Amino acid sequence: MRSEKNCKVKDNLVNQLIALNNKVNTLSPGLLHSEQARAEVEEKREGLYLEIKLHRKKGHDGKPCPAVQYISGDRH
Repeated sequence: MRSEKNCKVKDNLVNQLIALNNKVNTLSPGLLHSEQARAEVEEKREGLYLEIKLHRKKGHDGKPCPAVQYISGDRH
């Protein structure tokens, strides 16, 4: 039996994070004029990382996301 490894919620969160990172990477440091602007971008980035982490851990009715890939040999 093949288990489903796709998760639209995880994919959406990761895509948001990628888009934010791409946007930041294409801007020159001078375009983020203020410390406040940089702090807002960093806060949003950290929030997305946290959402992804929480979803991976207990995002499916309190169970781990099936789309998480485990590298260690303990889980298959």
